[in-house]
Amino acid sequence: MKDKIKNILSNKSLVTFVAGALLCLLFLKQCNSIENLKQDVKLAQEDAGRQLNNFKAAQDSVTILRNDNGDQLAQIRSFEFDLSNLESSQAKLTKKYKKALALNDDLKEVNSLISANLEITDSLDVTTTTETIDTTTTKVTFASSEDFGDGNSRNLTGFSTFKYEFEQFKVLETKFELTQTLSLMAAIENVDGADRLKLSTSYPGLVIKDIENINLVNSRLNRKDQKKSRWLVGFGVGYGINLNNNQVISTGPSIGVGLYWSPKFLQF
Repeated sequence: MKDKIKNILSNKSLVTFVAGALLCLLFLKQCNSIENLKQDVKLAQEDAGRQLNNFKAAQDSVTILRNDNGDQLAQIRSFEFDLSNLESSQAKLTKKYKKALALNDDLKEVNSLISANLEITDSLDVTTTTETIDTTTTKVTFASSEDFGDGNSRNLTGFSTFKYEFEQFKVLETKFELTQTLSLMAAIENVDGADRLKLSTSYPGLVIKDIENINLVNSRLNRKDQKKSRWLVGFGVGYGINLNNNQVISTGPSIGVGLYWSPKFLQF
């Protein structure tokens, strides 16, 4: 046994070949470790950036501006939730959207969740006409119509019937019908590296009290399939450097079955 080991070690060509192969394996393993580290750093940076953005979004409040037309323009910083790693508070927040919009439980194919809290404060200039029904009964008709443009309008119609008897007025019947059309325009714009929800309207009596936008991502699904380093057994035909039976390294064609190690950064 010792003689065989001595014979192997005395064969400089074989020792050189084995040493070279080991160095190549060690080099490939080191490259593979660096590739894994780069991927881990990238994912950690994405998660840290998401956490920082959500912290800033939680501190942000609605900013009310005016666009070039003088219309109300509200904007606020967007949240970003990772569906593969939802925190308890985030899960509670998305629950109300699921219920209101009849969304699937895992929010599959949902990109954003958007809500707005609006308040309408209005004053009307009403035109009135009177109609005498009989000696004691009068009908008063109300009407008001406004077209604010851009799909915003308000129409009010109604009447009240009064009867005067026993020296006092008595309301017999009152009906009103109010029809409003409200036009809202919204966009999500990336400003200085952060998404912001913008909402605008030209309806004069509408006040934007609060708005919210939650961008949804799934880091687990969005990651490319992770290639893994692995050992392979295969049949090969090629041309290259060979070690023949006489333990001599030469170049030439080769055919054989071998055991291979494939680092993931060399896979494509």
